[in-house]
Amino acid sequence: MPAEAKVWLAAFIALFVFRYLRTVVPIFTFNLYRPKRIRDKARYTSSDVTVVVPTTFKSETELMHCLRCIFACSPAEVLIVCSIANVPLIKQICSLKGFKQVEVLGVKKLNKRTQMIKALKEVETEIVVFADDDVFWPGPQYIDYLLAVFEDEKTGAGGTRQRARRNPGFFTNVYNFLGISYLERRVWNNISTNAIDGSLSTLSGRTAAYLTAILQNEELYEWLERQNDDDKCLTRYVYSHGWNITIQSDPNAVLEKTTPKSYWCSSRYWWGMYVIYVGQFQSPALLIDGLLFGLLGGAMKGSDDTRFAFICLGAWIFFTKIVKLIPHFLRYPQDMMYIPVSIAFSYLHGFINIYALATQSNTHWGSQKIESLQPARAQNEEVVPLLRNAISEGEVFGAEMPGRMMMGRDYFSVSELAHLIEAVAWAWGWAHWGEHSM
Repeated sequence: MPAEAKVWLAAFIALFVFRYLRTVVPIFTFNLYRPKRIRDKARYTSSDVTVVVPTTFKSETELMHCLRCIFACSPAEVLIVCSIANVPLIKQICSLKGFKQVEVLGVKKLNKRTQMIKALKEVETEIVVFADDDVFWPGPQYIDYLLAVFEDEKTGAGGTRQRARRNPGFFTNVYNFLGISYLERRVWNNISTNAIDGSLSTLSGRTAAYLTAILQNEELYEWLERQNDDDKCLTRYVYSHGWNITIQSDPNAVLEKTTPKSYWCSSRYWWGMYVIYVGQFQSPALLIDGLLFGLLGGAMKGSDDTRFAFICLGAWIFFTKIVKLIPHFLRYPQDMMYIPVSIAFSYLHGFINIYALATQSNTHWGSQKIESLQPARAQNEEVVPLLRNAISEGEVFGAEMPGRMMMGRDYFSVSELAHLIEAVAWAWGWAHWGEHSM
């Protein structure tokens, strides 16, 4: 091989390893990571838990469904924090639903961090669990699975796996699928890094449990009020105070959703540093993958195997784009039709990251229009219809919960080769139909 080609090959190998080591290693760690089991004599039980639900009260049916799932787990208390104007309405709905051990708190201006602080000052249990108002817990033992992470006395916070709720029907839509794929990838990355060195990019606030003693202090309150993000702020705070964060990977504990970091600079979190932070410099992926093809072309210049090498690299890149979604495709093989969309969005996402970096000082509650949610949701003659809607439609909205949708086909619950064969056969059938329809 000519000296120039050797240089191209060395550069290609270096970039290839740098880019894909963080993909190959998690394939093993994700599969080998074992759930935390519930002990017969658990250190904490649901009676040691206060659940805090900051809400904008955007959807009364989602909130009621969320609360129904929470109360099924029998926590000691539930604190709902909303705008002052909506306190009477939510209190009335909770009373009509028969929810016990619930307190509704109000804030003058909706702000999730302000709402969290308001509730934290009222918590009297050893464990506090923050839950978004649009997440749905899988069953009455969810809290028990979540609390299992605290059997390790070094653990100060923990969370569980997450899944975006798939729209009903055989085929879903593109936007729903992109939400699903985002959470599937995030769960994959979180479990993998947490399994290797205990690191975690962010402990998601969709549902997260903390030792109350860690958070219940003025230092955190002041720090939280100055931050732009509550999830990352709490993650940094827990790690920087010497506590571990643990993810519960048990398939029985998969919640559903409607769709300065100096602590990293240590040998302890070496893998998380590489995957979460160093890996971000491989963006946009379109440029990096293009560079890989360029380097490979330089290394294979004049070779008869250049085309074959390009095909192998392309196949590898394709595999890395879908490997984290295999658990979802095993559950819903028909969603494989969205693979091209998923790949296209993964390349677009790199440019979105650059835009986010350039506009990081612009902060707002992206999924909510706070100004319109600040006033009372209903007044006078509007109150009764809203209450009726919250009670009746909330029951229908939550008909599939709790439990049944959580136990899906994934790496933790699927061992039969038949499921993989089923997915491949479905994909082949779709491609075969496409050939005959052209």
